[in-house]
Amino acid sequence: MKHTEPFDEFEKSLKHMPVPQIDIKDQVLNRLREQNMQKEAVRVKKKMSLIVAACLVFGVTSAYAAVKVYELKNEQGEVISRVEHTMEKPDVEKPMTYMELLEEVRNSVTPGGAVAVYIVPDNPDKRISFFQKPKSFEDRSALLEAVGGGVTLPEELAGGYQFKEGVLGNEIIRDYKDEDFYKEAEETKKDVVVKELKVKPDYQYAVARYAKDESEVSIRIENFEKVLYTTAEAGPDDTVENIKVKNRDALYILRKFMDQDGKVASIQQSVELYKDDEKQLYTVFTSSPNVTKEELMAIVDKMEW
Repeated sequence: MKHTEPFDEFEKSLKHMPVPQIDIKDQVLNRLREQNMQKEAVRVKKKMSLIVAACLVFGVTSAYAAVKVYELKNEQGEVISRVEHTMEKPDVEKPMTYMELLEEVRNSVTPGGAVAVYIVPDNPDKRISFFQKPKSFEDRSALLEAVGGGVTLPEELAGGYQFKEGVLGNEIIRDYKDEDFYKEAEETKKDVVVKELKVKPDYQYAVARYAKDESEVSIRIENFEKVLYTTAEAGPDDTVENIKVKNRDALYILRKFMDQDGKVASIQQSVELYKDDEKQLYTVFTSSPNVTKEELMAIVDKMEW
């Protein structure tokens, strides 16, 4: 029997999670989630499975224009998470050549490893992307130990969802200069320049997958010790709502992914809320079509907050 790494299977539940962008200089995690870019990546080449939620690919921009803003605040009234909901389609998409080359680099990185990469084709702004391929865990106790405790990742979720596997990523140390990438690319005539990066021991995020029959629900936890806020974008086909979970403010987001004919190919539902004492942002999400909003809300409501 062919051995399959847990992380490879986990890609399926993470590939639609949004693309993050981080500003280490100001310690502000500003996740610009380019939904349309991911939809195009899935539509054109389904095998790519870009798990940008887990790999934390950085350095991309978006062309959405915000129409309505939804905010999630902490107990002090400070904005922790912001979703900008637009009715306009993005004007600019990252060409697929760039995404294909980036995926090749990602596949070459070992779990736990981190790199910075400069891709020359289809990159007029000369952006440097950096990411870590997260470490995978089949044992929940090992995942909790790696995180360091203090997180809500139960063995079982309401409705009988059992823990199956998880991944963990660390904060990346950006000890490189953009000019070094440009110089090497020019001197060697390479289309792709890659440099290994170091990571800090503390976790930056952890994701756990739970399953029951054919349905899956996942929990993502982001460490906000050094983060001020996040921003995300929702497209015209998506839904965003301000909700309450045990008297806590939360955001419900329904994202729709379209096929070539403009029909809904898949969806992702998520509930996002913040734990002030632990400085953690939680996102409970599912891409299973048979999981209703009511079931997802029941799962979130019965977790320990």
